[in-house]
Amino acid sequence: MAVSVEGGKTEGKDYNTSFNNAIKHMASVTRGVVSEAWYDHKKYIAVRSDAELCAITLIGTPLDVYLEPVEQVFQFDPEDRSYENMALAVRFLENAIEFQLKRKKGLWSGGNNSFLKKNPTSNSEDIQTDIYQGFKYRVHQQNGEFFVCVDLAYRYADKNTLTEILKTLPKEQWASYVLGQSFLYLNGDEWYAVKGSAIGGKIGEQPFIKDDFDGTIYDYITTKGLYANAAEPPKLSKDSLTFYHTYTKDGDKKMEGAADLAKPITLAEDGLHRLSINQPHRRFASAEFFVQKYFQNFSFAGIKLAITTVPFIQPCRIIDFPALKYANGHILDPYQSASGVRGAELYLFPKRRRKFTYNYGLLNDDEYMSQYIFVPDTMPFAMQKSIKYYFNRAMMQLDKTFRGFELMTYSMKQRPFAEKVCREFEAMVNTKQLNGSYGLFVLPQLEGNNWFSQNLHKLVKKELFDTINLKCISEKSLKRYMRSAMDTRGAKIYEVPDHKMQDFKSYQVNTLFKYLVVNRKWPYALAKDLNYDLYIGIDAHEFYAGFCFLFKNGEKIVFDIEKTAKKAGNTFRTEKVNSGLIRDKIVEVLTRHLDAGEDFPKSIVVLRDGISWGEEQKALNAAIDKLREDSKIDQSEIKLAVLDVAKSSAIPIRAAVPDQNNMLDNADAGTVVPIREGKECYIFNTGFPYKIPGSSNPIRVSLAWGDIDFDKAVDDVFAMTQLNFTAPDRASSLPLPLKLIDLIIRDVAHEYTYANVQAKEYKLLQDTMEE
Repeated sequence: MAVSVEGGKTEGKDYNTSFNNAIKHMASVTRGVVSEAWYDHKKYIAVRSDAELCAITLIGTPLDVYLEPVEQVFQFDPEDRSYENMALAVRFLENAIEFQLKRKKGLWSGGNNSFLKKNPTSNSEDIQTDIYQGFKYRVHQQNGEFFVCVDLAYRYADKNTLTEILKTLPKEQWASYVLGQSFLYLNGDEWYAVKGSAIGGKIGEQPFIKDDFDGTIYDYITTKGLYANAAEPPKLSKDSLTFYHTYTKDGDKKMEGAADLAKPITLAEDGLHRLSINQPHRRFASAEFFVQKYFQNFSFAGIKLAITTVPFIQPCRIIDFPALKYANGHILDPYQSASGVRGAELYLFPKRRRKFTYNYGLLNDDEYMSQYIFVPDTMPFAMQKSIKYYFNRAMMQLDKTFRGFELMTYSMKQRPFAEKVCREFEAMVNTKQLNGSYGLFVLPQLEGNNWFSQNLHKLVKKELFDTINLKCISEKSLKRYMRSAMDTRGAKIYEVPDHKMQDFKSYQVNTLFKYLVVNRKWPYALAKDLNYDLYIGIDAHEFYAGFCFLFKNGEKIVFDIEKTAKKAGNTFRTEKVNSGLIRDKIVEVLTRHLDAGEDFPKSIVVLRDGISWGEEQKALNAAIDKLREDSKIDQSEIKLAVLDVAKSSAIPIRAAVPDQNNMLDNADAGTVVPIREGKECYIFNTGFPYKIPGSSNPIRVSLAWGDIDFDKAVDDVFAMTQLNFTAPDRASSLPLPLKLIDLIIRDVAHEYTYANVQAKEYKLLQDTMEE
């Protein structure tokens, strides 16, 4: 089927959503396997050759899509083992499996190739949330072999129906509660996830006209819809309110349903995730169970698919941990052992990595700028002094050159309006000429107010991002550790009791290691240079792009952030960064690098968080051309490449190894699982010597463009994951350039601004007064 999308679009979120919805529609009407397919540089929808086809127009999916059968019939050639042809085979097999899984009783589709059991786990019995366990799967081909990758999946839904929840809310809050919220809709035996739109009148009274039906919504549901033929339909009342919903958040087509049949889908918060953590041996056993129960007796084109329940076993290389360089030339060798046996004490590496920072100080010894602790004027003075005392002491233990924090109070007279409090704080910063300084910002605790602190946190980080460098901590957290007491002279003080001191120190350390990053202070670097001279991390959040330049061994790191152009009408997160912006940033930073008298890098690799869009490749070439044009560099060859680094993968792969008791355990950190030789692999970064709850999740690294030694680049990526400045005794899955961007850019890449926070707060205050 030839596909034409409204406006002639061929990329973007709306285009992809519309194209995927067209694929789902064709799967439904042809009752068979459907897939995207490329032919002569154009994308089509491929369907079974015996399907009866006609021209179709799909309105608002969210764009209008026009589908038209092509005259020629294209036959799949199984002898063609090209990557593109095998990718088409994978999609057809995957769709065939999905088509048959949807007909399995007791399962419901969670979207994105995931299926959940309809019976909640036993962990759900004593809490207000139903935890549904199931699996996610993808078909994967490697060297001509086909695999079904199966991992566990979970969804969380409120035990109460939407009807029961609405009874607890004021009527004026119904619309805001439902709009955009994810719901599990129990349409008889068919369950699926939807997005809420609005609430209407009672289904027993609400008229409904469709095709040859003319009655109420209740009549249609109970006589015509999927609910009517269900073996075990949920309880449904004529008094249930109408629940308007869509399949996607941006979908224009609203469907009518019943609030009795909807349950809110919740996130894995408040300890829920801990209830679904599985150690490797348990995870693999559960995956094998699901394969045995649900993946047998499948067929494709009349041929039975043989899917084994035994996990695939293959040898994998393990990358050595890099040695680290600390202040004054001190080197931490992860394999150094008191016994002389290489690696005998590798399990101590995470603790030693942090201990070396305390023993030898920070690697870069630049002087600190002015440092402050900003506290609300509603906080008792005695508590302010204690905060200063404890954090000064902790900072000086980390770095003996630290000169101390200065206390500074900010006004709270405009509470509970976070927007007004933040504006006054900004005015104080400007009046006292604190621009460019650094500080810990203590967020106040307002009793009975859950949103003030969050709003203030978002505002000070975003609206003052270019004015002052802040790390936020909360008064609420500090009060968990501090208590009031009397000193020997009878004066009121605040202190941390002995039984809480260990937890308080951990809290301080976690805070201050992040605060060092805010100050652009690096505790350590690699002892040896990376295989490639310069890595440039690039990521985009909302309408901001982050750039992190890591030179050679990481002693020199340059971080920058830019606001990207917002296209008219775009309100969603965009991952694409214009090549011109990337080019200009590379030219600007490398020009400063050369002006400082340093050598130009002989190799440059871009690390793109997620998926590169081709812009990075164009930007690299254009930047080098510009620098040569400006006579900044000579004509010698410079190796250029782009690596895509994804912290989550569409292929739900897990890896495990037998331990001494022949039980499955996490693969060692640095384990590389190949996908395409010299092109793509997984790296497991969080196994031994790190201790993590549950099973390791890998990152996927792929060579998007360039002529470099892929294995050497993979070694570099792993080495950069060991530069975990914010938590030296813990594992990090992301390489440092991308982790720094993720850490810093998320503070500004959100919707909280003075204007919309003011509107939200006035609305909340108005609702409170009406109650």
